[in-house]
Amino acid sequence: MELILDRVTKQYKNKLAVDRVSLSLKKGVYGLLGANGAGKTTLMRMMCGVLKPDSGEILYDGMKVEEEAYRDILGYLPQEFGYYPDFSAMDFLMYLASLKGIPKKQAREKSLELLELTDLSHVAKKKIKTFSGGMKQRLGIAQSLLNNPKVLALDEPTAGLDPKERVRFRNLISRLGNERIVLLSTHIVSDVEYIADVILVMKSGAMIHQGSLKEIIQAIDGKVWECTVDSKTAAELTARYDALNVREEQNGTFLRLVCGQKPAETAVSVEASLEDLYLYYFSDADQGSGEQPYE
Repeated sequence: MELILDRVTKQYKNKLAVDRVSLSLKKGVYGLLGANGAGKTTLMRMMCGVLKPDSGEILYDGMKVEEEAYRDILGYLPQEFGYYPDFSAMDFLMYLASLKGIPKKQAREKSLELLELTDLSHVAKKKIKTFSGGMKQRLGIAQSLLNNPKVLALDEPTAGLDPKERVRFRNLISRLGNERIVLLSTHIVSDVEYIADVILVMKSGAMIHQGSLKEIIQAIDGKVWECTVDSKTAAELTARYDALNVREEQNGTFLRLVCGQKPAETAVSVEASLEDLYLYYFSDADQGSGEQPYE
């Protein structure tokens, strides 16, 4: 089980959305992290065969993702998940199962199993328009698993969910990674930090880091500092260095900075986190219009 991307590139007019990305994905959860417009959705759509790369190729066990057979082993939850509001959860899954060519008896058994897995059994007969955002997202996960996919692509699945729903969702995704390739695209750092086996950091269409959490944060290890200083010093330091956190306190201004040398006499070196890395790379990211209309 291996999904290979070989120098995949995609351009929209004068915007290079994905720039020669090469990856090798095997069983497990991969967290694709980046600011909005970094290229995540375009990359994911190409991995799902929805978009064709301008150059490079994507293969699953030697099979091109454009082939019909690839659709049979693919599960996809897009960023904008469409549903029929007057359908019940069960009817919706049965309808999608029929579109996927799953026999009726098998479809019913699988739908019941997935409603149980996603904690929706108690609302199986209720109309989707009565569901909360979290319930709709869990139904989206359920539909993506109808064909027991070997590759599961989830694009911003926890966006808009409350903290409790996000934790529930993360736990579910973590379990799913035991049996398949799961690609989770997000800009929510904690979602990746808690469940990803491998973290992929994308910026301006390029893959700038990939590895385990420990490997990823090595890029700024020993470069994160904390100190509390007066307001004038705080202004000087934040103008000179990347400020990861600025907080006004009774005895001065608390700063969390990233820089290669000790920024102030009172500064203390602290352990770096994935959020520090994210803020370091994306604090100045103004990429919001980079992938219209896909991101």
